[in-house]
Amino acid sequence: MDEPEAKVVNETTASDRRALRLQKRKNRAFELDFLRGFAICVMLWHHTAYDLRYIFKYDIFGFIDPDGRWFWGMFHPFFLSLFVGISGICCQFSKNNFKRALKVAAVALLFSAVSITADKKLDLGCAVYFNVLHLIALGTFLFAIFDHVEQKKTSSRDSRGGTMFLLMMLLVFFILFKAVPYYDYLFPTPWVNFLGLEPAPGHSLVMGDVIGIVPWLGIFIFGVLIGRMVYPTKETFFPNAPKAVRAISRPFEWIGRHSLIIYLLHQPVILGGLYFLQYLGVVK
Repeated sequence: MDEPEAKVVNETTASDRRALRLQKRKNRAFELDFLRGFAICVMLWHHTAYDLRYIFKYDIFGFIDPDGRWFWGMFHPFFLSLFVGISGICCQFSKNNFKRALKVAAVALLFSAVSITADKKLDLGCAVYFNVLHLIALGTFLFAIFDHVEQKKTSSRDSRGGTMFLLMMLLVFFILFKAVPYYDYLFPTPWVNFLGLEPAPGHSLVMGDVIGIVPWLGIFIFGVLIGRMVYPTKETFFPNAPKAVRAISRPFEWIGRHSLIIYLLHQPVILGGLYFLQYLGVVK
């Protein structure tokens, strides 16, 4: 092949690659990025409110107190379910969930190390031992094992037997959730918090955040089931969304795509900004 012909072939190949990238971008499930990004924005607001109320001692945002029924009973569980459920859905999109689980686990461990060190040094009550990042890492790793076994046994990622197994696990978590109140306050160790139980009086740890395996791993499994049923082709459910909708959702999509790094950095940035404003006299 002479040089002009090779040049034409290379230009055609490059054009095909660009067209393929554009098509993938068009078919990407943008609604998942949008919802995850919106949930992250709510989390940023919540943690800023927490810092102002409990660290800077402003008498505002009283509804985030432990006795705030509508916030902890409805608002917080809804957006946490959104974040955890979408992480479960996205397992169906990933080709290597073992790698994805290790990546999230590494970030979760780093987050714990930084928060525990900050708590020891500054006594902020911000130590995090097991929260949503650790739960997603655990859920993704367990799904990776399930996915490997299912593909090996059935050569498919959406076998009827696999779906039935996930439904059965969802039922198990529903039963465990109903059983949790009967075992609250029975165990004299704070580590039962990670299972979703309340420890016996006098055995609680002061933590900045905690999330229980029950029921939240069940929410993750529910997301996996949605991914299998709603996104079998791994493409958006709204391919003909109006341009105006996409324009509005695009900033949230960007946040959703970068949620992991934002989650890792948001508290140092928020606290650093608030302490800087305190230094300037804006925040007292």
